[in-house]
Amino acid sequence: MIRRFVLLILLLLPLALTGCSDGNSGAPPDNAAHPLDWIKTHPADALAVAGFADCLICHGADLQGSGQAVSCYSCHSYNDTPPFIIHPAAWIDPFINHRAYAAANGFTSCATCHGADLLGSPAAPNCFTNSFSGRGCHPDGPGQAPHPVDGTYLDGTNHGPDAKADLTACQACHGQPGGPGSNPRFNLGIDSVNSTGCEACHGVNYAHPADWAGPNNTFHYSASNIQNACTLCHGAALDGVGGVGVSCLGCHASATAFTLNCTFCHGAPPDGSPDVATNTGVDHSNVAEDFHDICVVCHGMKESATGGSFAVAAEYLLFDKATESIGDHWNGLIDMNASSDYNEANFGCDIACHANDVDHQLSDSGLPVELKSFGFGEAVPHPVDFSFLEPENHGPAAKGLTAAFPNGLADCQPCHAQEGANPRFNIAIIRNGGSCESCHNDQTAHPSVGARDNTHWYDGIYKHSDVTDFITQCTLCHGANLGGVADGGVGPACLACHTNDPVVNPSGCVSCHNLPPDGNAPAGNVRPNRQGQHDRAGHSSIINIDPSQTCIRCHNEAGIGTAAHFDTTGPADVNFLFIDPTDDMSTVFDGANTTCTGTCHITAGSFITHDAETW
Repeated sequence: MIRRFVLLILLLLPLALTGCSDGNSGAPPDNAAHPLDWIKTHPADALAVAGFADCLICHGADLQGSGQAVSCYSCHSYNDTPPFIIHPAAWIDPFINHRAYAAANGFTSCATCHGADLLGSPAAPNCFTNSFSGRGCHPDGPGQAPHPVDGTYLDGTNHGPDAKADLTACQACHGQPGGPGSNPRFNLGIDSVNSTGCEACHGVNYAHPADWAGPNNTFHYSASNIQNACTLCHGAALDGVGGVGVSCLGCHASATAFTLNCTFCHGAPPDGSPDVATNTGVDHSNVAEDFHDICVVCHGMKESATGGSFAVAAEYLLFDKATESIGDHWNGLIDMNASSDYNEANFGCDIACHANDVDHQLSDSGLPVELKSFGFGEAVPHPVDFSFLEPENHGPAAKGLTAAFPNGLADCQPCHAQEGANPRFNIAIIRNGGSCESCHNDQTAHPSVGARDNTHWYDGIYKHSDVTDFITQCTLCHGANLGGVADGGVGPACLACHTNDPVVNPSGCVSCHNLPPDGNAPAGNVRPNRQGQHDRAGHSSIINIDPSQTCIRCHNEAGIGTAAHFDTTGPADVNFLFIDPTDDMSTVFDGANTTCTGTCHITAGSFITHDAETW
């Protein structure tokens, strides 16, 4: 009797304890072990104890259920063993991936979590909601497409932009499941084309136009989500490995930055060999690469200096992603430079630095020509209309006195001279076959005395004292150290005239006259530094006159740049600079020497009198 009473107490004890838990909203119901909404938070609780130890007590040692405790696999139906997942393992994003799965398998499996009527449960959202996590769902019920289904969406202009924006969004309903490298067939759905999906129009294993490389206004330049969308078929690394699509590394030098590889289509012009293999090929082998600045002078566009992108002339139009404008490169026309007066009849240029002859004409590409004014690019930084032949125009450039020619003759050399040291400047300038040597004599590119040119480059407006960067320019022909023939040059040694280092003293009197009036070597009766009376006191620092202008006091009007300065005959031209009305200097030349007489006024009350001093 006592034993039966004890057993009854033990059976009633749980009910008594339950009745004491009033007001506890987190307590489980009388007939359940967990709170009602525990399904939302149970993953963290289940994982908190190693091996699901607490779960095994009720749900069985294999978690297949026991008694009133359900099997864990009733919800986790995609698992055979822990760890548990909710959706199939192939789903990267349930929002995207559930659509194709549901279309192929129906909604039965969804009902377990989303409810029998798909109106949601504590474990999963309502499929009829207008949005979930900020993304639209099915306000009109599951199965409603996120685009028109009246046939209008089959037009490429309607579905194309969406497919370009993210092809994986189309995959959810119209493609087989899978991520990068999975090569999904896009052959699901679309009732109006016998449920063959995108492949009804785009071909097997295609979900884009077959000619998506261009030139057309649908080409893939504006495609997005590249690392996920394109990797579906072009290989996980976009190198074509394992993919049904080609390697992207043919056209693109990089599959991450997507820089371009122009040579894939164009070879390496201007050699021409790869170009002529195409149906629009043109042999460019007679095009001088450096001179024509690689494509831009003729076609308005070239590869950028860093590679992988375009550097274009002002009128050249690039593709515009925002407007889907295909630009000049993909419009099926061959752009030619109207600035050079491209001749469509013979495929040459009527305005150029060469003749429009068979040696400078190309073949027919077969493409319609579009003329645009691209100028002359970086390779021809001067006019080619004959005006540059005038010395006042090309002379400063050859001396390095203009921004376009900072290195002077060294900048002229690539187009108009041979390479290396002692170059002949005999490469074409104008279409009559001329060159620098046509006017400036053989082995020269500056005024010089000879058969064709008879101008001294140390006299008049052509003096070379204003040349910049002697080491870059003059060493081309005067030897590496400006030492002339003995130094490996074809020009004379600069020290033949410049008694002081012409690099240290590139201009001014000291290059020839040393430091007058000191009379140092060459001195005595040796020109151009004859001693005479130059060492007489008062001549080296005449009062109130800048020492650098000392020579001008007595040799006015015979300074450098005048014909008298370089007449090479004695005596040195003397023409006094009268700085005061009381100056009365005069000279007498006896055929060998000059005698100076008179007075030089310096300051009030102070005179220097020349009493028949001979120089």
